[in-house]
Amino acid sequence: MEIIELLKKNLLFKGCTAEDFELLSGLFKERQVKPNTTIFSEKMPAEALYIVKSGKIRISVMEGEGDEVGLLELGPGDFFGEIALIQESSRAVTARAESAVEVVMLTRKDFLALLDLDPRVAAKITLAIARLLAMRVKAYSGKLRELLLS
Repeated sequence: MEIIELLKKNLLFKGCTAEDFELLSGLFKERQVKPNTTIFSEKMPAEALYIVKSGKIRISVMEGEGDEVGLLELGPGDFFGEIALIQESSRAVTARAESAVEVVMLTRKDFLALLDLDPRVAAKITLAIARLLAMRVKAYSGKLRELLLS
């Protein structure tokens, strides 16, 4: 699958035009990852957004004395690491290839260049990330409330 086709199917790029996709496809880099390879781990600097082109990625957190707890498994079309585009921070989770994986990645540096080059496109992506975060906050607010009140 070509990068443009992958982006067109992704909710982060909803509302982008053909010209936007052409511009964006030039900013993404392809990366091949071998099975059981860590893409990033908790506390590493967050530097890029990733979209899975093929294969499976496991997202996990460390608990206690080196015990890894799986949170979810991602496959083709799924994305992760989106916070890296809008905030300089460290990773809250670990991402590991469960199989041979192909991803496309957009670095924070390239996203900031996009902000200068075409602020309208960068704003669309930023708004999509903000909406996603708002949905997550809403989805998890009940669970957080239970934890805090129990």
